[in-house]
Amino acid sequence: MTTPIEVVFVDLAGALARSDTSARAFAELSDDGSESTHRAIARHLREVTAAYALSAANMANRSDWTLGREGLSRKKGYNSPEDYVQALGGGGGGTKADTRRLIEAGTMATEAEAARDRQEQADVLALEHPEAPPVEVHRPWFAPLGDAVTDGTLSAEAATAIRRGLGEVAIGVTEEMLADAVVALIAQCRILNADQAAKAARHCRDSIDAAGIASRADAMRARQYLRVFDKPDGMLHGSFELDPENGAYFKDFLQQVIGPRTGGPRFVEKGERERAQRIIDDPRSTDQIAAESLIEVIKVAAGADPGTIFGRIRPSVKLVVTEAPAPATPSSGLVLVGDGFIEGTSVAVTTATIDRTVCNTGFTPVLFGRDGSLLDVGREQRLFTTAQRVALALRDGGCMWKDCLKPPSFSEAHHLHLWKAEGGLTNLDEGILLCSPHHLRLHNDGWRIIRIGADFWLIPPPAADPAQTPIQLVSKSPLKLGSPLRLQA
Repeated sequence: MTTPIEVVFVDLAGALARSDTSARAFAELSDDGSESTHRAIARHLREVTAAYALSAANMANRSDWTLGREGLSRKKGYNSPEDYVQALGGGGGGTKADTRRLIEAGTMATEAEAARDRQEQADVLALEHPEAPPVEVHRPWFAPLGDAVTDGTLSAEAATAIRRGLGEVAIGVTEEMLADAVVALIAQCRILNADQAAKAARHCRDSIDAAGIASRADAMRARQYLRVFDKPDGMLHGSFELDPENGAYFKDFLQQVIGPRTGGPRFVEKGERERAQRIIDDPRSTDQIAAESLIEVIKVAAGADPGTIFGRIRPSVKLVVTEAPAPATPSSGLVLVGDGFIEGTSVAVTTATIDRTVCNTGFTPVLFGRDGSLLDVGREQRLFTTAQRVALALRDGGCMWKDCLKPPSFSEAHHLHLWKAEGGLTNLDEGILLCSPHHLRLHNDGWRIIRIGADFWLIPPPAADPAQTPIQLVSKSPLKLGSPLRLQA
């Protein structure tokens, strides 16, 4: 017997088979038609994925390990529900990790629906028997994520990323706190992809669980490894994982070594521009430059002055902290409140890490106004200074173009008003970070950026949007004043 839900998806498959989905049909669309068509397909894909997740959770539930040999996946000859669901997906089944996330999202939606049904039953019982004591129905704190998947507000991938990023209940972190965080994250992440949602969730967890930052840092440090083995052809092969602090240091080194080859900033000081051009003109491949530079560093590390390696290169990890108001009784050293984080990421660090870094490398103070704007330290020169670029990196968190995730090291400081043609100043309130491709696109295609108060707005050219609807540019930095994700104690 065919059930109604089977009829729906059989009809959908038939409709797709009857429609013209050839490349020629898409090529014949207008620009506006192409955009609206893609949006419609994406909307339907999200709806289908929500059903796909519920179906995957159903298959996993029928294959629960407690059922033993009677479990569906075991009866069909598969070792696990993930193997079975992945096989049913055929060529579009995705990886094992994709399948696991799909089942997890469907399970959240299933549990949310079950809790909702129990609540409805309890409400009916209360009406029928008002003299009976009220029935308390436990609703999982992550239930709104399941509802968001079912109604299409979030993709299954984004919901799973938020669930994993928020973690579990712990000492000092209650279900109520996590439930409040879920509501705030759903509101923000409806326009974010899964990777961005994962970062937002991790940062939110750090905001409400400062005490757990140290243990999470220890856990990541314990997972670090570097393994090498000889291949039959004599090459040495290896793999590694680094914690965020060491990873940031290593990435900073690579960026300085191969940055000009991989989209690093073009507008640099004369000496740096000449060094960048030598890297671009180097006949070796980018991967070869990176590999041989690493070996060269290892060879000279024991006796070399770090400031002389590769000229001016000195990799570093930049930490961002907040400074408390001056105490009534002056004390020595920095007075820190809340947490800190690694610049360019949303990874929180402990006070001990901050103290160690300040001791080793000192610190550069950057003053923010109450509205989050940077103190104007303008210069008469055209190029932004190193201190100004640090300040812009803290404020913008990388390329400010909508949906771009390039970090500060891949970004350039753009003048809102042309420095020469429009008399623009090299002041922080006149600057904004953009990666090289988006910086070029802005200048070449007629886009503009304006600032109203502390907010930046991207103005499309008429060719891209005849109405020239302003697009708000949102900082990628965790240092966001007033953000609902920075929950205060």
